[in-house]
Amino acid sequence: MKTFAYHARTASGSEVDGVTSANTVDEAIAGLRAGGLVVASIKEENEGQNDVRGILGPRKAKDKTLSVICSQLAIIMKSGLPLPRALRMVAEQTTDHALERVFNDVADDITAGAGLADSFVRHGSNLPATFIETVRAGEESGNLDVVFDNLAEYYDKSAKASGKVKSAMIYPSFVLGVAVIVVIVIMVFAVPTFKSTFESFGGELPVPTQVMINVSNFMVNWWPLLIGIVVGLIVAFRLALRNDSFHMACSRLALRLPVFGKIIASGSTAQFASTMSMMVHAGLAMPKAVEVCSRSIANYSMAASLGSVVGELEAGHSLAGSLRRTQAYPALACEMVEVGEETGSLHNTLGVLADYYDNETATATERALSLLEPITIVLLAGIVVMILLAVYLPMFSIYGSFNSTL
Repeated sequence: MKTFAYHARTASGSEVDGVTSANTVDEAIAGLRAGGLVVASIKEENEGQNDVRGILGPRKAKDKTLSVICSQLAIIMKSGLPLPRALRMVAEQTTDHALERVFNDVADDITAGAGLADSFVRHGSNLPATFIETVRAGEESGNLDVVFDNLAEYYDKSAKASGKVKSAMIYPSFVLGVAVIVVIVIMVFAVPTFKSTFESFGGELPVPTQVMINVSNFMVNWWPLLIGIVVGLIVAFRLALRNDSFHMACSRLALRLPVFGKIIASGSTAQFASTMSMMVHAGLAMPKAVEVCSRSIANYSMAASLGSVVGELEAGHSLAGSLRRTQAYPALACEMVEVGEETGSLHNTLGVLADYYDNETATATERALSLLEPITIVLLAGIVVMILLAVYLPMFSIYGSFNSTL
């Protein structure tokens, strides 16, 4: 999905500025019109933006931070304080300076008579769509304190789930990081020291030794080029992801990866179930809930598949049947959604489904890491053996030549 900045007029004639997400300009305009706005101008937000922030995108608010903020807002609002005062109190207490500015700006807008959700759209480019649209539902229903309670629970659960994965990745990431640093130190500092000794031996050096010396020479003499290549590849990849076809191809490829494909699919399904559960509980209409949910799913292919069913839902089709036709989500998820729709307990069923796939993701991640650890050790052992061979083979050759002359 792309982000568009727009200037529009409401039915009462007042002018508003904001941002919206859609696949195309036409979709963005249609969505704004459906919301009762007359679009005066609209432009893709990243269009013509070539700086680092435009390439990497705005820094999104952390789930844990949002959980704390929503919990604070729920408590403050239950105490009866006016909304602008509540927003400023939260802004004073948060350690996220970007969110501090957002909440102070929103408080100013509310004081001037603007709507809460619209103000978050205008100022909160670092806020997820789930947050803004759920707040909008609470604003329309008059249950903002309850909505903020639900959001606090949702983001706390999301932060804990991602925290488990990050904790599990610490050890292999540390080992790989140390291995890379050690190899760089050997190649840049140790090998040049041995190089003059090897060359003084005379004769032709063994192939492993010559390869190691060539690699060392390249790293010492061309390290700016290496850094440039790495940075260039990262930037080129991020730019290429703006192309829908390339992004879709990468997402589908990720789902087909052995071991990790299952982790990605389970994680995205958990995101779908958890977000939809909160949206349904907040009272959003099903098409709107699905459209917003599709923007929160990490895997682009699964997100696009979910977004494609919005038209079917508006035409009266069931969510389970529409999901089944995409063939992007597990059969169990479709069956559970169908049961929830038939029994009228979709919110609870989606919550159970989210817990199940969160556990599946955690279990699959632990299994993958249990395989990754021995692979990492074997890889490091192989690197060490190659370096030792490259260092000692010339010595063995000299020793053999010395013995043959006796």
